Amino acid sequence: MRLSVVEGGFAQVFLNWTSGSVIVGYLLALGATPTHIGLVASVPFLAQVSSPFAAVLAERFGRRRLIAATLATLGKFVWVLAAFLPQLGLPDVLEPTVLVLLVLVGGVFQASTGTVWTAWMGDVVPDKLRGRYFGLRTGVVGVVGTAANLAAGAFLDRVGAPLNFQTVILAAAVLGVIGVSLYAFHHHPPVAVSHRRPRDMFSAPLRDQNFRRFLQFGVYWHFVVLIGAPFVIPYFLEVLGMTFTQIALWMALAASTGLATTILWGRVADRVGNKAVLAVGTFLAGVALPGTWILAGVTGQVWIIYISAVFDAIAWGAIGPANFNLALVTAPQQGRVSFIAVYSLVTGVAGFLGGVVSGPLLVWFQGFGGAAETGNWVGYYLLFALTGIGRATAWVWLRRVKETRAWRTRDMLKAIRPGWSRSGMPWR
Repeated sequence: MRLSVVEGGFAQVFLNWTSGSVIVGYLLALGATPTHIGLVASVPFLAQVSSPFAAVLAERFGRRRLIAATLATLGKFVWVLAAFLPQLGLPDVLEPTVLVLLVLVGGVFQASTGTVWTAWMGDVVPDKLRGRYFGLRTGVVGVVGTAANLAAGAFLDRVGAPLNFQTVILAAAVLGVIGVSLYAFHHHPPVAVSHRRPRDMFSAPLRDQNFRRFLQFGVYWHFVVLIGAPFVIPYFLEVLGMTFTQIALWMALAASTGLATTILWGRVADRVGNKAVLAVGTFLAGVALPGTWILAGVTGQVWIIYISAVFDAIAWGAIGPANFNLALVTAPQQGRVSFIAVYSLVTGVAGFLGGVVSGPLLVWFQGFGGAAETGNWVGYYLLFALTGIGRATAWVWLRRVKETRAWRTRDMLKAIRPGWSRSGMPWR
């Protein structure tokens, strides 16, 4: 479990340096359109359709450590190709599209690895410690990612494009391979090999009523999140005029705050269950985050964005571990990898569709603003309001999901209220 935290640090640096402001900035430097921006955030979710393939390999051969390491390593080499994209001699107009395709291919390996890794770690971490462990792990690797973001932000602002983005992506691939090499030393619990037909493997999760309810929540959640998520960084860069260093500081504040919030939420989840934690987190992600983004633009006060970083840590500190743990809780231990694969598949398709419609929606909303400079702002506001409403109502889909010994959300809030009131903060 300690080794997985170290490995997670390398993995987080790789993820941070091949996504977010790095990949968006790289695309903008190559002349990308809003459609490219929407697609690059959504194709990793489309890549999750490969998860069933990874699940079949894991069930047939049982060597999850070897399978995860092989898939992860192949995925890192795809990013080496992405780093050298301007040197491939392609027409300039094709470079953004090819980069999106490379992100898709890299995402296929990433999603396949994640499916196997999730089932593997579900057997490594004891049930009674799962909430606090993954809360701690998420917080620690978030701090590592913070340092990586600050370094990358300073580098990107000081070195010309696209060389700056190419260098960061190449370094990410190298560090990613180092992290994968730690799999060789990782504990691997014995797992029974299954020779079930793929159709039987993947029909079982759909026949499970409770897991099917959790799938419905996952589909809804990923779709509404990806309606707005692809354009948060472009909004920071193009509308608010933030630099890469300022964005890195925003991410640093979110990650450093997240170290505390993920640990606390993990302990709460161990006591009251994951449903209530997830319900509160999704509501905050819908109200507090888009609200502060819009407020910063309306008032012209960029510093408000840093308040959103704190809300980001509180909301996603609850959502990340709770959603992960609820997937494990609603899936039986026997054949768990196929359940995780189905969840990855259906939520991946939903997230991809959300990202696909986000670009056209933004262009459509921008037409409501009249003047070009005004329409750009109004378009972002309407897009963020739409995703905010969708996120804030996601708790409705959680109500029918059953979790053993889980508290109701209202009971958890009642238990929190006395301590909150003693802190001097207004409860309402």
